[in-house]
Amino acid sequence: MNKRGTDKIISVYWFVVLFIVAGGVVYMAAVFYGAPYDVREVEANILINQIADCIATGGKLNNNWNGLDENNIFERCHLTFGVEDEFGWKDDQHFVNVSVYGFDKDKGIWEIDKDKKIFVGNSDLETTCNLGKTMPKCVERSFYVSDGEVIKIKVGIKKVNKNV
Repeated sequence: MNKRGTDKIISVYWFVVLFIVAGGVVYMAAVFYGAPYDVREVEANILINQIADCIATGGKLNNNWNGLDENNIFERCHLTFGVEDEFGWKDDQHFVNVSVYGFDKDKGIWEIDKDKKIFVGNSDLETTCNLGKTMPKCVERSFYVSDGEVIKIKVGIKKVNKNV
C-alpha cells in the first residue's frame, strides 16, 4: 500500500488551522489595543441620574431643592467635579444646567422658574455641544414632577484627552 498522499493532505489542514489561530490572535490584539471607547455620554447620563435623584424622588421635588444653588449643589447631591490634574485640567471639563419649567395658564406656555435654575461649570462648553470628537459630549433629559412642573437637566462633559 502506498500512503504518501495522506501526509500532504494533513499538512494542508495544519496550515489552515495555523492561519485561523494566528488571525484570531491578531484580531484580539487589535481590538484590545485599538482606539479607546468614548465614555463621556455614559458619564453624562450617570451624572443626570445622580442630580435627578437628588432633587426629585417619587415624582415630587425633594426638600433638597429648597435653597439649592450653584454653591451647595455639590454638598447636597454628593457630587464633585474634581478631575485629575494629569493634563493640566482645572474644573472646566463639565457643566450642569438644571431648569424647572412651570406652566403659565394665563399665557398658555411653559416658562422657566427663575428661582429654580442652576448652572454649574464651564459655560463655554454649552455652546459647542456635540459638534465633533474633540468637543464636549452633551446629554439632555426632561422629566415631569407631580407639582405640574418639568425639570430639564443638561450635562456636558469634555475630557477628550482622557475619554476619547
